[in-house]
Amino acid sequence: MNLLCASCGDTAMDDRHGDFAYEWPPGLSRKPSTFRKADWRECPSCGARLLSPSLIERIETKRYKIAGLLTPAEVKAARTRLDLTQVEMARHLGVGDKSYFRWENGLSIQSKAIDTLIRAVVLFPDALEAVERSRQSAGGVV
Repeated sequence: MNLLCASCGDTAMDDRHGDFAYEWPPGLSRKPSTFRKADWRECPSCGARLLSPSLIERIETKRYKIAGLLTPAEVKAARTRLDLTQVEMARHLGVGDKSYFRWENGLSIQSKAIDTLIRAVVLFPDALEAVERSRQSAGGVV
């Protein structure tokens, strides 16, 4: 099926396959990333591109890695490794249920601080219970 370009409406988009160079937004990375064996469509008139779902997923995964963050799949794997529900994990991290759901489903990106906390909780699962006990005690941590 020939799709007309949504940008210029001029011509049908051409199917492309090969190396795709992606320029990152300012502040994320100074050098572009090349994605090999990628599929996308491109308008021969204006150069607009329509990326395939698999290419978009590869770009998003790389975005997390460049930022030094866990991917949504890794956030979910951390929770399942701890045998917690999304609601339980959110409560342990001290965040809203919906925020946690969004991180796990790639609808928003967790902060570096939360990412560090998720990693720490996986490495030291007993820390969750210790923190909860400290919250409930009158004395606190210090």
